[in-house]
Amino acid sequence: MRNTADLVNEMLEVAKNAWLSAIAVGFRDDTKFVFSSAKQPLKILNQFVQDGGFPIGILRFEKEDGTIQGYFRPFLEYEREAWAGKYLTDLLENAGEIVALSQFQE
Repeated sequence: MRNTADLVNEMLEVAKNAWLSAIAVGFRDDTKFVFSSAKQPLKILNQFVQDGGFPIGILRFEKEDGTIQGYFRPFLEYEREAWAGKYLTDLLENAGEIVALSQFQE
């Protein structure tokens, strides 16, 4: 697994061409997100990893015709794992809720 700074830099690169992007961090019974709009995304990701989370991939959100469209990309480490794509696809079913969470992350 690459270091967390590399993962945050990848997310921030995606964010340059997106309305919002986030790293999805999987926990045993939960998923947390590190948003590109956060003031200290590296600090947040490091805390999530320290707490036992695994960064799975990047979610990218676009505003299109008044709606929010979500896209995903597993991190290189998981791109050949079928479960990772399903995990991220399932998350996008809650795109509105995920975007709303971005308003509360510092």
